Amino acid sequence: MNQQLIFNNDFYYAVDRNAVGFSCLVAGLKVDCFIPLPVQDKAEQFLLQVKAEAFTWEDKAELAIATDSYNGKGEIWL
Repeated sequence: MNQQLIFNNDFYYAVDRNAVGFSCLVAGLKVDCFIPLPVQDKAEQFLLQVKAEAFTWEDKAELAIATDSYNGKGEIWL
């Protein structure tokens, strides 16, 4: 486990982004991560699914952070 990366377990639905969001600390800095809501899914159901698969999404975020896949706002989109 990368000790420079800590996930906050704060999954939520971001209405303004139409995505499920969560955050992590990367060397002490907060990074927001987002997973776009699939067109066919409802927000509440997708949020529950993402929470159930939290470790998978955290692994994907860790890989994206390791490869510096940040957007212009410093966010990670998966």
